Amino acid sequence: MNKKNLKTILILSICMVFIPSAWAGDDETTAKKRAACDDGNSAACFAMGERYRVIERDNKTAIEFFRKACEADYMTGCLFGGNLLFMAGTHGSAKWKEAKKMHQKSCDADEDGSCYMLGQITYKEGRQKKAIKYYQQACKMGNQGGCAKAKRLKR
Repeated sequence: MNKKNLKTILILSICMVFIPSAWAGDDETTAKKRAACDDGNSAACFAMGERYRVIERDNKTAIEFFRKACEADYMTGCLFGGNLLFMAGTHGSAKWKEAKKMHQKSCDADEDGSCYMLGQITYKEGRQKKAIKYYQQACKMGNQGGCAKAKRLKR
């Protein structure tokens, strides 16, 4: 092994040891949000979910925070968590079932995006009439995608 390869291996080894430890802990703001979420603050749980979804690109952890937000009746947490679960699941899977449950909760609370997504899910399950119902519900709340889908499926 020549000196150049040895030097490269040494530098990479040092980076692997020291760099991850610099990122291991939360910054002050994130630590406060995490603590607030642990104390039941649904908006903090949603913010943590967004942090993990957007910045960390860790959807598994994001789902956990969105789930906490949804359980605390933060409907946008239900919407975002349901979307991630829907994308990660397959027809009939536990993830799809949970996604439907989260979307149903927020659709019942007038979250138009969740009504639209229930239309998407039920359509993919082969239940067109029920999908139209959800699309129309979303449309009545101002969701233009729901209006377009309902119109298209009614033909």
